[in-house]
Amino acid sequence: MPLDLENSLNEEQRQVVLAGDGPILVIAGAGSGKTRTLTYRVAHLVNSGVPVERILLCTFTNKAAREMVGRVEFLLERSIDHLWGGTFHSIANRFLRRHAERLGFGQNFTILDRDDSNHLIDSVIRDMGYGKNSTYRFPKGKALGGLFGLAHATGESVESIIFHSFEKFAGIADEIGEVMRGYDLRKQELNGMDFDDLLKYWYKLLSDFDDLHERYANYFQHILVDEYQDTNPLQAAIIDRLASAHGNLTVVGDDAQSIYRFRGADCRHILEFPHRYKKCQTFYLRNNYRSTPQILDVSNRVIGYNINQFPKKLEAMRDLGVTPEVVMAEDAIREAHWVAKKAAQLQREGRSLNDMAVLYRIHSHSLELQIALQQQGVPFVVRSGLRFFDQAHVKDVIAWLRVLFNPKDLLAWSRILPLFNGIGPATVKKIVRHLEEEEFDYQALDNKVWLKKISSKARKSVQWLVRMLEEALIPDNFKNPGTLIRIFFEQEYNDYLTNSFQDAVKRGEDIVEFAAFASSYKSLSRFLTDMMLQTDAIPSSEDEVPADDEAIVLSTVHQAKGLEWDTVFCLNLIEGSFPFFLALQEEGGPEEERRLFYVAATRAKDRLFLCSRQMTQSRGGLLRTADPSRFLWEILQDYEEYKKSPSGSLAQFLLKAEHQPLFHIQYV
Repeated sequence: MPLDLENSLNEEQRQVVLAGDGPILVIAGAGSGKTRTLTYRVAHLVNSGVPVERILLCTFTNKAAREMVGRVEFLLERSIDHLWGGTFHSIANRFLRRHAERLGFGQNFTILDRDDSNHLIDSVIRDMGYGKNSTYRFPKGKALGGLFGLAHATGESVESIIFHSFEKFAGIADEIGEVMRGYDLRKQELNGMDFDDLLKYWYKLLSDFDDLHERYANYFQHILVDEYQDTNPLQAAIIDRLASAHGNLTVVGDDAQSIYRFRGADCRHILEFPHRYKKCQTFYLRNNYRSTPQILDVSNRVIGYNINQFPKKLEAMRDLGVTPEVVMAEDAIREAHWVAKKAAQLQREGRSLNDMAVLYRIHSHSLELQIALQQQGVPFVVRSGLRFFDQAHVKDVIAWLRVLFNPKDLLAWSRILPLFNGIGPATVKKIVRHLEEEEFDYQALDNKVWLKKISSKARKSVQWLVRMLEEALIPDNFKNPGTLIRIFFEQEYNDYLTNSFQDAVKRGEDIVEFAAFASSYKSLSRFLTDMMLQTDAIPSSEDEVPADDEAIVLSTVHQAKGLEWDTVFCLNLIEGSFPFFLALQEEGGPEEERRLFYVAATRAKDRLFLCSRQMTQSRGGLLRTADPSRFLWEILQDYEEYKKSPSGSLAQFLLKAEHQPLFHIQYV
């Protein structure tokens, strides 16, 4: 049926839909209707005579794929089952089911999930004998799986990935490379592929077999890619191979929302697209239908500081609304309680909690907020992962504190002992039995006669544990829960995380934040009591929320991309937190942090609260004056001046913020 392009699309969108053949780049700003534009273009191509089965539509999520296909079917008023539409991985699977035999796999190959992959890597490590007779803790499958995936996604060698992102593994880079090769062989023997293999082997078929490359490059008459700024080098290479015959490639994305570099995404793919495709037509979608003009003014000002970008200014299609607010709290606890009270107030005024979200840079920044919301009786759901106290690494830290506080806590002993190198289930039983016999005198673990009953590797770990306990029980240390957490993390647990989890850095950040929070307590007893009471009270992200109940969403900015709410609270806007200090040390990091802020701000439709603090705790637990986030300075168009003279930055910022129309400022 004919499409009503005149009444359904704006002029910018119509130009994209009606564009002819050849490479097309669509820079689609936040809230500009890119999904509508992309689906109308697919429907227009079909109406123009392009066979459905010769169109390839690549997305990044199953939800996006279902939504787009459903919209196209609605527009065409018929089924389009033959469309090659879906996520990169689902299309790769479809392709490999036809041709995997060329690579030595059967068409009935099994797709391994993350747990399967981790267990298989661990099996390869055991079979190769790595770590058995060494005092060094060899990394586990959970840690190596992400490393292998990053190598496949970026096309870099394992050694290069280790050098740039996993420096602690530098001394065993060769062994890790052997494990990766052994893992690949084992998967082939089992006729199995993991998720990373789907893309790797899809590209291999297109690059190693000329007949397949020619066949599919000529078969697909049009290729469309959504969220192109999120492609990694492997995905971009696959698309380039498939588009090499005809060049009818439409890519849609927003360089200002490229925030997944840690997954291997490379913003340069979209930035350099016009250079790779010389005859490229470039279109901009700048009309924003989501946010008020005031919210867009804040967002445009900040993203304008990025150098590597397609310059654009979003234009609001809505009337003027509420002016954004900068909330300057005294400290993290006051910030959290203000957010909780404000959410409750907005709910009393008739606004649904379901239409509110609190966004933060990293998951651990939600710790104080989770506690404050529970204390205020405001229902919430955590979308950035498990609730803080449900995370394994937080439970490990609390178990360490429980052992210090109550040496007879056998459950806590049983949790922390296996974290030490060389201590397995059998050794745990021996240690616990010995502690019981010695009336839980931890110094009895250092008995030379008893130590001979366990392995040499376990012996060293037990002696190390005794030294840690001695340091923790020094009176000045024992009275500060934050110091006790840092002793555990910095001396042993950080090594365990690095070798056990692919997100070890994130978990470490959580613990550093947890230690800073704990330092506000004057006694271990009070801290443990509060933490254990909170553990049972705070709802889990896994809990089912009845449809008629309301709950405010807590999420990292990364998890919030693509979503929107009436009201958004952006948390912890101070230098070192947002932007995050580790990212600022990386090449391209400052610009990606700015894109993260842009994504956070443009999630808001009606109300935007930018929360900052006057005081913060250092990584050592000491209270210090906080520097307002550079993004707040940039809203004032004053960051370059601030960099020239940063002394007294908080006072300078507050003085300038009091006399400008861009946002209201309030102190709590």
